[in-house]
Amino acid sequence: MTTKKRKESAKKKKLSPILFLLILFTSLACAVLLIVYAYLPKNSVKLPRPAYEEIYTTTDDLHERIRDVDYSIYESLFQSGIQEKDIFFLNVQPRNENGSFWDFTELLIKCPDVNSARRLESTISHDLSVLGAKIRVRNEKDPDGRIICHVYAEGFYTHKIDIVSDSQHPTIDDVRPKLAIIIDDLGYDSKIASSFIHLDLPLCFSILPCAPFTKRIAAQANQEGCEFILHLPMEPRNFPSANPGPGALFLSMNEDEIIRILDQDLREVQGVRGVNNHMGSLFTEDEGKMMIILKALKRRGLFFVDSRTTPDTVGFELAKKIGLPTAGRSAFLDNDLSRKAIKIQVERLCNMARHTGFAIGIGHPHKETLEVLKEYCPRIKAEFCVVPVSELLS
Repeated sequence: MTTKKRKESAKKKKLSPILFLLILFTSLACAVLLIVYAYLPKNSVKLPRPAYEEIYTTTDDLHERIRDVDYSIYESLFQSGIQEKDIFFLNVQPRNENGSFWDFTELLIKCPDVNSARRLESTISHDLSVLGAKIRVRNEKDPDGRIICHVYAEGFYTHKIDIVSDSQHPTIDDVRPKLAIIIDDLGYDSKIASSFIHLDLPLCFSILPCAPFTKRIAAQANQEGCEFILHLPMEPRNFPSANPGPGALFLSMNEDEIIRILDQDLREVQGVRGVNNHMGSLFTEDEGKMMIILKALKRRGLFFVDSRTTPDTVGFELAKKIGLPTAGRSAFLDNDLSRKAIKIQVERLCNMARHTGFAIGIGHPHKETLEVLKEYCPRIKAEFCVVPVSELLS
């Protein structure tokens, strides 16, 4: 009996190293699988992303007041029975005063007659007065019936509304206006990028260098025959609290460094036809540094679209000066992500195109932007000639 127990004990001892090796092997296999899973390509990543484009408005109060004014004006026009075809956005331009940044909006409203114009003026003035003392309206009237409403929010001049009767308004060309839309900041989510690519609109895609899905998105855009450009990161005014991300250009760099980074970024997004700036509210104000970039783009046969992230950008004018094909943003579509705000910006973009013959909008890879563009797609295609941004270069 004792001999039998000893044999069983010896057998157990012999099995122990084998069992240990099996456990070790299983543990290592699980660890390898976990590591492989962690590094498998996914549609999106949880790495810190560079912020989307800089938003001018430096105070929440001013931003909210301007939004309230926008909503109030639209409500006044709706209540007054003004048709969409009689609303024209003449201009939306960034402004800067005493450290505050905002978009100044200029509209022209066509009314059937002088009396209708006066009633609309009264409605707009009344509706804006309801917003409180921080919104002020100053009206001008000409003897021929032309009315101009100057709107101030928080003391800043934010809106100019020109109200005219039908007989005073110039004839608008019946040729369909051209519209281009750029989707910026692509590279961190291939799934939503693919959704934008498959929209039934010839969008232009601006892809960040050095992002996890830069090459995948560029390859898909190229395969689908879409126009895509390099979204070149540049130094913003409030760096480092606003970080443009990897591959960025800074004012502290010399010419050799700037060219080296530019070429490195272009290699990351191969096949691009042009470039627009990511952030860059400080960099695009510097004539010397921008001249280095623009001349380099001209030598490489590329165009430049000025995202206009600062009122004092020199990019567009310098590009024209040296004969580089160029264009400038007309409106950002989604600085405010509420559906109502995005719709208003899309309407602005469309009205600017109607008045001037063309307009360029910039949106970002947000699901809210995607949903609004899907909703507007049939109407945009019917009323506008939607083109790649390369067809709107000067």
